[in-house]
Amino acid sequence: MLIAFGLAGCGSPGPTPSSAASSVASPAARNSASSSPSGQANTFAPTSVKPQPSPQTASTAVTAFYYAWYGTISNDGAWRHWNQNGHQPPGDIASQYYPQSGPYSSRDPAILAAQMADLRAARIGVIAVSWWGQGGWDDQTLPALFTAAAAAGIKISFHLEPYTGQTAASIAADIRYLLGRFGTSPALYRVARPTAADSSTAQRPVFYVFAPSRLPSADLKAAFGGLRGTADDSIVMIHSPKASSATHDGGDGVYTYDPVGSPDAFAALVADCRAANIICSPSVSPGFDNREAVSSGQQVVDRQNGARYDATWQAAVAAKPEWVSIVSFNEWHEGTEIEPAVDYSSGSRTYTGFEGAYGATGADAPGTYLRRTAYWVGIFTPGD
Repeated sequence: MLIAFGLAGCGSPGPTPSSAASSVASPAARNSASSSPSGQANTFAPTSVKPQPSPQTASTAVTAFYYAWYGTISNDGAWRHWNQNGHQPPGDIASQYYPQSGPYSSRDPAILAAQMADLRAARIGVIAVSWWGQGGWDDQTLPALFTAAAAAGIKISFHLEPYTGQTAASIAADIRYLLGRFGTSPALYRVARPTAADSSTAQRPVFYVFAPSRLPSADLKAAFGGLRGTADDSIVMIHSPKASSATHDGGDGVYTYDPVGSPDAFAALVADCRAANIICSPSVSPGFDNREAVSSGQQVVDRQNGARYDATWQAAVAAKPEWVSIVSFNEWHEGTEIEPAVDYSSGSRTYTGFEGAYGATGADAPGTYLRRTAYWVGIFTPGD
């Protein structure tokens, strides 16, 4: 994924069999050589969260950004993304963290089923799937993902990423293309929400548009305007820390997707969006660490054993937005994942897991961020 607000991250598609039921042994020493967020001291002390006996109702007011770009030799004939930046899976992967299931394929039905179960356990009702253009790897992965999501009752929206040759017109064409393929799927997320950009009261699908500031606002506004009142009318969320960006681009709302930034601006952003009658979805995140995925632009925001995640959630809940978005469910390159991770050693590599976060140890540790997410979703949407 790319971080648009002043930081270049990873995100270019790249080329041990994975198993949803497997676990990784060999606990490793945790890496503590990372910095505190924004150089500030921790002001939120995370509390212990014990395992929940059963998943509760998932909330469609909470969306997690989801990445379907991973591949393995055993399942797909080549490694994809785990081998980014010259790494050699399965023992050496392009992440500071190691998945509990090992490096997996986004096309493995067992993995997809396990991920949908994890999302429901975390009470996350919607995923925004990272999408890099028509015909690409992730585009071809969508049918299996929609099947798994429909079976689990998880809804899907799309996160439209920047690709070579992308224009405002091509974004509108991509929306039409995706709705042509999945517009009738029971897993497609639709919501009725009139906004300043579109007074429609019909249920409309949701598209997140990443880094639109690369394109002329007038072109974007014209392209999105061409969808209004048609069968492809959609709720368009603009990636920006400013409500005015949605107004300029003709979007229905904004989301922040900034795992390295401060959540202090959430309250003002939500208020501005409310005044402008657009949707606001501040993005919460547990931390950031892209050191294994990129050779330049490396940056770390320490998780602080969960305190960073709590700080962003607390700021979001206090701001009272309509939606909250989570960065991320499984962006392993940038270390923002809440998908279960383990301490692990292989050769010269030592991986950081979630041991100690929220006081969890042993078998309880890998899923601790899923449990903490369920806790915060319950506070944000207590009626769900």
